[in-house]
Amino acid sequence: MRTPRRDGTAGRGRYGFAYYREWGLILDGWSRTDESGIGLARQGIANLKTAGSFARRPYWLSLLADLLARHDRTDAAQAALDAALIGGRERDDLWWLPEVMRLRAAYDGEQGAISRLRSAAEMAAAHGSVGLLRRCEHDLASRGVLPAG
Repeated sequence: MRTPRRDGTAGRGRYGFAYYREWGLILDGWSRTDESGIGLARQGIANLKTAGSFARRPYWLSLLADLLARHDRTDAAQAALDAALIGGRERDDLWWLPEVMRLRAAYDGEQGAISRLRSAAEMAAAHGSVGLLRRCEHDLASRGVLPAG
């Protein structure tokens, strides 16, 4: 078994066919309108985990969460987002975490959501991610909170 590198890959196949095949499974699952997509997305994520490929895992888990939420599986969606937050922080895979936090805020009470959205906006700003910052600001504005600064 190969030891995973800092980028989350196992030292083989990062740019190989197998690595991208799993992306295809996840995206195919996410794009489906019926519940069959959930199994495909979960399989792709599981295959990446088995291969020791954790890079961009928060992104893949956010797609799974979106898919689960579309099929009224809110507890599972929330759990997928929580796993994305934990894993992203553990592996310093932070680029997508502002969006994961924004999505996760939908499951929080009002004050918790505002706090999480503010944290997400701060992280997005620190990363220089204007698009993710705007999403957070939009969600805050929808809750009657003006942008900071």
